[in-house]
Amino acid sequence: MAARRLLRIGESDPHLELAAEAGDVGAMTALGSHLRRSPGRWDRAERWLVAAAEAGGPEAMHCLSTLYWERAVWEPNGEAYRARSVYWCRRAAQAGWFEAVQLMGTENGISTEEREFWLRRALEGGDRSAMTGLARLARERERPDEAEHWYRMAIDHGLSYVRGEWAFLLLDQGRPNEAEECVRREAEAGSWEAAGHLAAVLRRLGRTQEAATWQAKCDAGHARDTEREMREGEASPRHAPPGDLVAVVVTALVTTAVVPFIQALVSKAAEDSYGQARGLVLRMLHRNGEPEATAEPVEECAGEEEPGLLIADDAEVGIALILWSNASDEALRALSSLDLDELTARRPDQGRVRLVWHPATGRWHIRGSQRS
Repeated sequence: MAARRLLRIGESDPHLELAAEAGDVGAMTALGSHLRRSPGRWDRAERWLVAAAEAGGPEAMHCLSTLYWERAVWEPNGEAYRARSVYWCRRAAQAGWFEAVQLMGTENGISTEEREFWLRRALEGGDRSAMTGLARLARERERPDEAEHWYRMAIDHGLSYVRGEWAFLLLDQGRPNEAEECVRREAEAGSWEAAGHLAAVLRRLGRTQEAATWQAKCDAGHARDTEREMREGEASPRHAPPGDLVAVVVTALVTTAVVPFIQALVSKAAEDSYGQARGLVLRMLHRNGEPEATAEPVEECAGEEEPGLLIADDAEVGIALILWSNASDEALRALSSLDLDELTARRPDQGRVRLVWHPATGRWHIRGSQRS
């Protein structure tokens, strides 16, 4: 408790570090956790978290796992950091730290048998989203009946967002009418996410015109929710236009394959063609649609046009990229450090992953979009 109280005072308080130096596990954990969230202090954070973890602190083990995962995403030698992250996450889970138990159930770098073990442990601990994990694991193992059982259980427990996944499972089994019925009711009730799922099902069934209508409803609803969140301060980029964040900016929601889009941006940034990368963003803003892979390069904006906010939302992989059209070279360059497989494997929750640039830390921050 003392360590927690001192942490709120701030790192500059000498008593916290004195307690850590004296071997207090809580103080070492609190100090390491605080330093982990501070730019440029990961090495110091690692020192304290390793000490606390080796002393048997399960919270420190979990924090250390998170630190190594962040380093795996953002720094060279990612595989070595990833292995350390899994090791300490497993240790924390074995010690009973519930967040680590939940994470082990989503870890792709372990056997399916071990993932199932941790998912069932998480479910026993009250984590409803573990049902979704068990359904996905059953699909991965090509056990459709088992997957359907877990999808039904998840929906019965209020996790309606899995209806889209269940619908695609039904399509793969040659049950199109059931697939459509699975998502249509919620879509007609006003859920924009269900509208997107219904649009995807209808596209698979070849009903493209009807699919376009539902996709438009999905995009409009998502744009409204995103703008509301922006008003509430979820994202505040340094390069935003002056005045009210939303009122003065054109927001475009673009349904696109985010991974190829990021790869296109990264390839241009790697050539120091930042103007062309920004041009790609502007072209998508104007078209409000998917970029053409063969499109001609676009020269850098001369600065006459008011910056726009692009939200590239890829429902299939569950990633949304939030990017200003006048994004800095630093932000574009940092995209090349992203490991999207890692992001989707260790997402903050079972919902959509959002990538938002934070100039203060010089990093893309990973935000979860919890759905229930």
